[in-house]
Amino acid sequence: MDKMFLPATYKQELYLRVLQQGSIKVEQYARDFEQLQIRCGLGEEPKHIIAKFLKKLNPTVPDQVELQPFLTFEDACKLAVKVEK
Repeated sequence: MDKMFLPATYKQELYLRVLQQGSIKVEQYARDFEQLQIRCGLGEEPKHIIAKFLKKLNPTVPDQVELQPFLTFEDACKLAVKVEK
């Protein structure tokens, strides 16, 4: 099986990559955010992951999401999508 070569700085570059929602839909931002979390392999607590996710959403979305109860990253994503619609 072929192994893919990754530069020595690959993980560092992932850590430094800053995602923000900007003009993309919440669903796409959530997918990008989750992929970056997986690639980095950080074993962070769910509440820290959720906080990072909400922090980079467009400002009106997290304000409304935080008014609703949620326990998981998936719940926070679903609420953010609903708020955006």
